[in-house]
Amino acid sequence: MPTDSLTMRVTEYIFDYIRNNGLSSGESLPSELRTSTELNISRGIVREAFRSLEVAGIIEKVNGRSPRVGMLNNEFLTHLMHHALSTRQISADQVLDVRASIEVKAAEMAARRRTREDVKRLREAVAGMKNSCSDPEQFVAYDLVFHGVVNGATGNPLVEVICGSMHECMKESMRLGILYRHGEQEILQVAETHHLIADAIDKGSASRAAELMKKHFDEAKRALHGQEKQQHVPARVNPLTYYTGV
Repeated sequence: MPTDSLTMRVTEYIFDYIRNNGLSSGESLPSELRTSTELNISRGIVREAFRSLEVAGIIEKVNGRSPRVGMLNNEFLTHLMHHALSTRQISADQVLDVRASIEVKAAEMAARRRTREDVKRLREAVAGMKNSCSDPEQFVAYDLVFHGVVNGATGNPLVEVICGSMHECMKESMRLGILYRHGEQEILQVAETHHLIADAIDKGSASRAAELMKKHFDEAKRALHGQEKQQHVPARVNPLTYYTGV
């Protein structure tokens, strides 16, 4: 049997084992040796299948211990998104469209479900952005924190995973986007929009929070398009270089 088919048998065995035993994240899975014995497949092929499952976040492995069911995370999706952007299979504009469709709703949900701690962290992120208008690296770092808090406040882990993967893979391009803003006043305006979103979430105004988040993404898309026009972006340029910070 081809190696790929054997690897797939191991993968299916692990998925079936998780489902059939109703396992949750952190619970133990069969070892490589046990899996190899039960499936009558070489230890090397089982090890390779386990390595792929680990990269995908399906399982977690610690030396000297049996593998465990993995925690939901965005690491694999982050790499996939970055690959799609860097190979021009998707555009920065398309990423903004997807983010907007999710994060406008996320702002609305966050306004209904936020905690005092969420609001505190949003305020801190906004303050950090306002104090970092001359430092794109720091500005983007606080920007990422802000959106991460909003998405986390929804209480929906899928929002965190999907949006988080798009935020993380765009760090460098977001930094460049801030550099292309016309002076610190325009950068400060980005921070001020975040301030207004935080206010709406703090007050529990779901419709206002959604409205402001939509405005924020509309402004980001206008900046992106204006930047592309100004820079005369060639057809084959890496889109990561021409993304505007949000």
